Amino acid sequence: MATVTKRKCETCTHYNCFINKYCSEEWKPIITLNKTTTDYPPGATIFSAGEPVTGVYEIFAGKIKIVSSYGDGKERIISFASQEYILGYQGLGGNKIYPVSAVTLEKSQVTFIPIDIFYKAIKANPDMALYLVQFFAGQLRESETRVKLFLVMSALEKVTFALLTIVRSFGFDKHDESMLMYTPSRKDIASLSGTTYATVIRELAELEKNKVISLEGKEIRILNLPGIKSICEKYILY
Repeated sequence: MATVTKRKCETCTHYNCFINKYCSEEWKPIITLNKTTTDYPPGATIFSAGEPVTGVYEIFAGKIKIVSSYGDGKERIISFASQEYILGYQGLGGNKIYPVSAVTLEKSQVTFIPIDIFYKAIKANPDMALYLVQFFAGQLRESETRVKLFLVMSALEKVTFALLTIVRSFGFDKHDESMLMYTPSRKDIASLSGTTYATVIRELAELEKNKVISLEGKEIRILNLPGIKSICEKYILY
């Protein structure tokens, strides 16, 4: 891992970044001075569940999986994240311990903002504070609802719901509008969907048989997005 030369928030072209959109011009240089950006290789852990919160992170480039550990020692992917997404917010408040881990799926570049600077920026920027409250509330609501839904979903519904989550998180290839921009491993799809590897293989084969998707090696092509949505339409949260 290597620390990258600091980019100035004042001239950043990531227009959906919460700092760029909601932080005042006076505060951007302060964040620039205190933030650090690091290159991570694939499979690197950015922070781990159980570690004390030292700050929040934002993805400048790359793809990340958010992982939660359960009492039986197993890990479950609870979400994916990509460019301009905030990481580490789950540990804010309370005992300030990260309850989840963040692991890179590919080479990624992630910016770290120390917790004291983050809190001071929130206090000084009401628009940013309001945005973050709404963002955190939405993420919590979605997470709680997903847990309830997974108790009643069929295996096929869970796998298709996972595919929709992947579409939402990463989108499609810019040069091939039906090919997923990034296809997680079958193991990661099983973890995200709360099923087994064998179940994912079986349900993906069923979707391909029904011409909803096409399996091209390790990649997945979405042939019928409305068809996928219709399978778990009553569970779609977005």
